[in-house]
Order: sequence, then C-alpha cells, then structure tokens
Amino acid sequence: MTVEVRLEGTLIARAGARHARVPVPDDATVEDVVAALAEEYGPQVRPAILEGERLRTDTVAIRESPTPSERLSSTSHVHHGDTVRFQMQAY
Repeated sequence: MTVEVRLEGTLIARAGARHARVPVPDDATVEDVVAALAEEYGPQVRPAILEGERLRTDTVAIRESPTPSERLSSTSHVHHGDTVRFQMQAY
C-alpha cells in the first residue's frame, strides 16, 4: 500500500523533501513509514523522527483526515491512502 507523508520544519532539511509517497506493507505502522522514508531519502531521516523505536520527544505524527485529525505513536497502524504529517512540537 502507499502512504503520503508531509514533513514540516527541520524535518524538511533532513529528508530533503516536503512531501513523499512511500510504499509500506499492508499492516504497516508509523515506524514502518519512517523506515520507508529513510530508505528513499537516506539514513539521516530515522534519527530526525525516531529515538529507538519511539517518536522523538520533539516530534509529533498526525494522521490527517477531514475531521478530526488524529495524533499517532510509532506503533500506530496506517492505512492505504493515509496522509501522515510529521512536525516538530513547539514548547
């Protein structure tokens, strides 16, 4: 299946892209989406988004949908056609 990804803030510089479409397995999680991004854009992507197997404390993943958007964890499952937005969390 394919998932669309939107990157914001410094994540754009790390990945070298604002938007991406990545192929992932049918039972994929957010962590799998990050792995697919790293495969396409380079290994620097993974540590920009994840610490070990979890999202970095300064990074938020959001499933964008018409109403309402849903905050995700690294173990949240994604679905074909989903858009996942990664952004730096403001403190």
